[in-house]
Amino acid sequence: MDALSPWIDQLKVQASQWLDLFLNFAPDLLGSLLIVLAGVLVARLLKSFCLSFTMGVNVLLARIFRGGILARFRLSPTFINLFSKIVFWLTILFFASLATQMLGMTAFSIWLNRLAAYVPTLFAGGLVILVGILVSTLARDLVASALDSSQIQNSRLFAAFAQGAVLITAVVIGLDQMSMDITFLVVIVSVLMGTILGGFVAAVALGARDLVSNLIGSHEQQKRYPLGQRIRIGDTEGTVLEWTPTSVVLSTEEGRVTVPARLFQSQPTLLYIKDVGNE
Repeated sequence: MDALSPWIDQLKVQASQWLDLFLNFAPDLLGSLLIVLAGVLVARLLKSFCLSFTMGVNVLLARIFRGGILARFRLSPTFINLFSKIVFWLTILFFASLATQMLGMTAFSIWLNRLAAYVPTLFAGGLVILVGILVSTLARDLVASALDSSQIQNSRLFAAFAQGAVLITAVVIGLDQMSMDITFLVVIVSVLMGTILGGFVAAVALGARDLVSNLIGSHEQQKRYPLGQRIRIGDTEGTVLEWTPTSVVLSTEEGRVTVPARLFQSQPTLLYIKDVGNE
């Protein structure tokens, strides 16, 4: 028993030191926990406020733009959720930095302070990207509405291309604002955009060939075949009722037939001449 006494005494001393350390550390630990809990509460309140604020902005936009091409201009649910989450985690980061400073965690506190110092730059770049998302959506709706009003086919494709171009530009500018080296990204995006644009132009040119042929054919043949004239184009025979920018409408025995104007260049056309002597 006497042999164990030194070990027991040493254990008591060690336990006493640990207890003193815990008692000295307990106020800071309790204060840090309270700061973290307060941070979570404040972060949730700010998140709820951001959700309400952005939804209120959508209501305001709905009242301002009740009609026209901006009638669908709204903050998307993705943007609303992302914005509220960013505010939430920035608030948590701020309170976590305060808690680590109270605990004396110097290294972690320095890292959080550096991260917090980088937050404004990160926020500015993110804001540029978010604004780019809004502007790209607006550009898509404007292009789609303008092309639909002009009755141009594939308007959604043109609108998607306009949205993608604006969005890519915003992402590049936003990353540059974040002090990131985007040289390689700019080169890749430039090559990709050039390839897509070249293919897009080629596709549009090939797709517009028939449209241009119809426009030219309609413009040229309207003078030759006035309304009321009986003609035959290929196997279609009828009386000219109407000329459109790209076609001619004929009245046949079966009903009205719309003939593409380009067929005047590729099909035999017969003009019936009235016999004046037999009238």
